[in-house]
Amino acid sequence: MTRQFTLEEANQLLPALREHLTRLRSLQDQARKKYEEMRDIREVGYRKDGNLIMLSDYQLAKKEFDQVVAEANQLLATINQLGCRVTDVEIGLVDFPAEINGQPVYLCWRVDEESVKYYHGLEEGYAGRKLIPGIASGQDA
Repeated sequence: MTRQFTLEEANQLLPALREHLTRLRSLQDQARKKYEEMRDIREVGYRKDGNLIMLSDYQLAKKEFDQVVAEANQLLATINQLGCRVTDVEIGLVDFPAEINGQPVYLCWRVDEESVKYYHGLEEGYAGRKLIPGIASGQDA
């Protein structure tokens, strides 16, 4: 069974999640740069024997790319083990399974928000976010 979060439990995880998401964003950026480097190396061309002209450079970039991706996947697994899920690394979006008025929902938090204040239905996603009943909306936009 999926863990159900209370609002308090979700908010207690935010400091660790902020740290994890900051690292994930950095890893995503590194992976993108390594992927582009690998593409650029391939575009240099191939020898007559079919090997890349810059094979050793490509192998090094590929090894570094694989290491970055492995670290990012490990970090995502760590977050998933907490019971929540990252839905968008770029935005820094995390959903926490919960229940409001007897209905299954996701508490929805964005990394630039001070605390968890929104939720959405299981099928609605970020665009369907609503303020959690009983929470004042003053602080975050």
